[in-house]
Amino acid sequence: MPLSRIHLLPLVLMFSSGVLLAQPSYYEEKADDILAEASEALMAHDAVRMSFSYTMQNEERDHYDHAEGFILTSGDKFYLRQGMHHMISDGTTAWTFLEEVNEVHISYAEDTEEALSPVSVLDNFHEDFRARWIRLEPQDDEDIHVIDLVPHQPQTFYKFRVAIGDQSNDIVFMEAHDRQGGIYRYDIEAIETDPEISDQTFTFHPEDHPDIEVVDLR
Repeated sequence: MPLSRIHLLPLVLMFSSGVLLAQPSYYEEKADDILAEASEALMAHDAVRMSFSYTMQNEERDHYDHAEGFILTSGDKFYLRQGMHHMISDGTTAWTFLEEVNEVHISYAEDTEEALSPVSVLDNFHEDFRARWIRLEPQDDEDIHVIDLVPHQPQTFYKFRVAIGDQSNDIVFMEAHDRQGGIYRYDIEAIETDPEISDQTFTFHPEDHPDIEVVDLR
């Protein structure tokens, strides 16, 4: 699946009516509170760098993929590298560079809204998803809250599962589930806040890559 379709990350509509719609359940309110704290803690920094291990598996199709990567974010700018795939945005223009075939797709940043990442899933989550707290479970040195997010509007992925540290408020992992049985998982290995990042990091220059094929979708 092209990287531009992963929003990193993560769909079915859930309908309610009357009192149920007006009064969120305890599990929804708990999820909202946890995600709001995690989002506030993350957005308090001018820039963030996350290193992750990415896996994709589909048992029905006997398919498995793995890659190491990282994401740099600063405001509405980001640079996501996942194996040999690079997705870069300066907030206005977005570039998807497929290093293995020396090809870049150029589009407007606003047209890449479905590209989820472990960072963007927390950005305005309450506008895009309906959240529900699932459980608290032990993992390594810290208990984690497991939360499911279901988009308000149908998208490629019908559900995202996010794990948040109980004390740190850090993202521990994120999963995106598609309708064909695929599970895309990001395990966060390290988080660095306020790293020094040049603005040039968020711009891609095709002229720096000889013989590159440019596909301009604007």
